[in-house]
Amino acid sequence: MYLGPEDEKILSGEKGETRQRMMELLVALGKVFGAEQLVGIKSAQVSGASYKTIGEYGLAWLSSLDACAVVPAILNPIGMPREQWQEMGIDPGFAAKQQEVVSAYERLGVKLECTCTPYYLYKTSFGDHLAWSESSAVSFSNSVIGAQTNRE
Repeated sequence: MYLGPEDEKILSGEKGETRQRMMELLVALGKVFGAEQLVGIKSAQVSGASYKTIGEYGLAWLSSLDACAVVPAILNPIGMPREQWQEMGIDPGFAAKQQEVVSAYERLGVKLECTCTPYYLYKTSFGDHLAWSESSAVSFSNSVIGAQTNRE
């Protein structure tokens, strides 16, 4: 897969270990799908936000990352409301772990709106490339806006 000079620097570790690890993942996925090159995106929607989904190992991995999002990125809904979770009977142990997940994403520069409708927050245009994760947002983006995203 072709990488430009800046991407090659990232892959070689010149821009830090976390960015190197992320580029390694992107290159591996690119090889699996036969991608010729990376595609720049205008925004991302990050899934894997619920502690119930990612668990202790996912939280440990997130906590090990030391970088910041380089495109506007927003967090998908999490495993509980961020406020008033006690009123819903959410276990305090789960709530503490969920808050650790949210804090890890915040440290990485991901906006914490926790929404499945990023199109209300980001101006997108026909032909924009996006990396959104919520299936309804993907359908809206591709069908109504005319932007382009897979379900990431």
